[in-house]
Amino acid sequence: MTILVDSSVWISFLNGVNSAEAAYLTVCIAEDRPLVVPGLVLTEVLMGARNEAEAHRISESLSAFLLVPPPALSDHERAAQIYRTCRSRGHTIRSSIDCLIAQLCLRDGHELLAKDRDFDAIASVFPLKRPPLRLLVHESTVRYAAKAGAPSVG
Repeated sequence: MTILVDSSVWISFLNGVNSAEAAYLTVCIAEDRPLVVPGLVLTEVLMGARNEAEAHRISESLSAFLLVPPPALSDHERAAQIYRTCRSRGHTIRSSIDCLIAQLCLRDGHELLAKDRDFDAIASVFPLKRPPLRLLVHESTVRYAAKAGAPSVG
């Protein structure tokens, strides 16, 4: 399954923040799992670059992954519907971009790797696929430890 990686995870990963999502992204990259990046996420990540040299390095790194096809008019309409539906069920989504990213995942069948509570709220209302981070990171850690000859953690 292809995994769409949100800016929240890329930012943690690029800044060396220790999180389950960044660890999972590390495993995905090491195992060459299919990852995709929406243009909106690329923009958000590049906005945080400290200077042009860093922006260039980040852009080069993220260019290794496929870009999600851009949203159509219907995707924008469905993103607004996601927002309204979530709000009607007691969840106010803080970012319209998160609604659009969720719609891209729903449209294309991507799993979403994100570190953002808005996506948790959306997933409680819509069939947004999310990876079970702790289980998968633990399994991969055990597998890599076994390959390296290190004792595995049970």
